Amino acid sequence: MVPNARFLELLQDIEPSSTTVSNSSKAHTNVRNHLKAQEDFKSKIEGDFLSGSYARNTSIRPKTDADGLVRPDVDIIIVTNYTEDDEPDDVLNDLCAALEDEGDGYVVERINKRSIKLITSLAEMDVVPVIKWGEQYKIPDRESGEWKLTDPPGHIAWSRDRNSDFSGRLKPLVKLFKWWRRENNSGKRPKGFVLEVLTALHAPENETHYGEAFAQMLENIHKAYAFQAELDIKPVILDPSVGSDILSKVSITQWKAFMAKVKAYADYARKAQSSDNMDDATWYWRKVFGSRFPATEVENVAKASSLLEKAAATAGTSSYVFPDAMAAPTKPRGFA
Repeated sequence: MVPNARFLELLQDIEPSSTTVSNSSKAHTNVRNHLKAQEDFKSKIEGDFLSGSYARNTSIRPKTDADGLVRPDVDIIIVTNYTEDDEPDDVLNDLCAALEDEGDGYVVERINKRSIKLITSLAEMDVVPVIKWGEQYKIPDRESGEWKLTDPPGHIAWSRDRNSDFSGRLKPLVKLFKWWRRENNSGKRPKGFVLEVLTALHAPENETHYGEAFAQMLENIHKAYAFQAELDIKPVILDPSVGSDILSKVSITQWKAFMAKVKAYADYARKAQSSDNMDDATWYWRKVFGSRFPATEVENVAKASSLLEKAAATAGTSSYVFPDAMAAPTKPRGFA
């Protein structure tokens, strides 16, 4: 069995870098301050807060885009004093106009179904207008013309509480799950919050070894939904806060492709956990998580020995000292 320390190394590697977190903070702070300074819109604002994986601390570093930029996704919630009598399309247009008015350092890319998409050199942001609805919120849906129930603070509280149930291991497992999806993509969906809920439902709460916990989670997901998928049936999985179906945007084709990946990689993960040979186990885990999963100690020692020999041959001495552990990466990491 591969030591738990290897999974901790991987988690450290895919964690948001301090640079990316700082860039994200600058980007969303700029947007929030911009809206509060708009004469025609500031009277509509009752508050604002962050949402999504950034707020729930379940993000992984983002991909580098075609231009070589690393831009995380940040969701900004703007609490407004609009009412359900206001047309969702009008509300989104008002917000878009306020954002376009002398926007500083960002570009309004488009009006989405329920948000405004912004692009900056530091981050990509979705700005979402909502109205208070008791202890929860409603969000405008321009396609249906209705206001839909949502509860970002409830999701944050749920994520925090479930992570406590797992003794702090739920969020790392979510990050491993998201990284696995990136390395072994089966389509656009499911993603994000769906993966978090699946982790909370099907990962073992008391398993402390991340490899075993991940293997069991994939096995449990397959066991729970594979039969329905074979019959072209997509399950209903309820939002833990508002009770709606979190798979509503996932097509049956996307769900079946996802389930096929779950089955294949559950087998790889179990083979990794069952192997007594460290090299074989590592090979299987690198099939699951990609080349960033740390190599075996044998490989590391061999590389270190090779470097030592080259250094001695070049400098005429073998007095170089190499660290016992793999050096931490210095290249900035982001999250998504």
